[in-house]
Amino acid sequence: MPLSRLVEDPPRPAHELLAEVRATERARDDRPFVFVNMVATADGRAAYQGRTQALGGEADLEQLLELRAIADAVLIGTGTLIAEGYARLVGGQERRARRKVAGLAEDPPAVLLSRRFDIPWEAGLFQASEQPVLIYTGADAGEPPPTAAPVEVVRLADPTPAAALADLRGRGVRSLLCEGGPTLARTLVADGLVDELFLTIAPLLTGDPSEPTILTGAALLHPAELELVWTLRAGSELFLRYRL
Repeated sequence: MPLSRLVEDPPRPAHELLAEVRATERARDDRPFVFVNMVATADGRAAYQGRTQALGGEADLEQLLELRAIADAVLIGTGTLIAEGYARLVGGQERRARRKVAGLAEDPPAVLLSRRFDIPWEAGLFQASEQPVLIYTGADAGEPPPTAAPVEVVRLADPTPAAALADLRGRGVRSLLCEGGPTLARTLVADGLVDELFLTIAPLLTGDPSEPTILTGAALLHPAELELVWTLRAGSELFLRYRL
């Protein structure tokens, strides 16, 4: 097959490009449209010294914030919450204003899945009074401690990702951004619950076998085939968008 160079288009702001995703229009009847955002080094490592912060540059952060801005809700793995801490998910007034114009809540709920209810309550996410948090857990989970953030606990008999996504859809959530981590991303892919993947390739080589790849856990029963939708560039960073 012949090879082709990437075409140099005029640079555009991330929010203009991501408007093409039409995330809220693509919800299914039984679950939201799910798009995953991950970053990895050129040798495939999804963290450096246990965190993703050192991998992505300014453009990667901009894309992450704009992906949050188009989502009805944001799914975060508890391991990622422990590593990254988090705060109010949509912090900029301009982004909140754009969400309001688009008919979205100014603050998308943060969604956590924790079968054992082992939540890092000290994380910054729970200190943001404007940030709603929705936690899916087992039927026998306890009560959450007092937090600045408004927290709702949903107890499910079988708190699988599919069950949580079905409940979210019933609450009117049409689009769900998943920010990982690798264990959660692997589960969603294995269960056939991911529609698109946004992958940043950071111009780094770490050679660290102790760091995860973007999917961590057992091998997939069937490899997930990807269709490339676009490739963007900012400096030496590459931004890939795939359809599953």
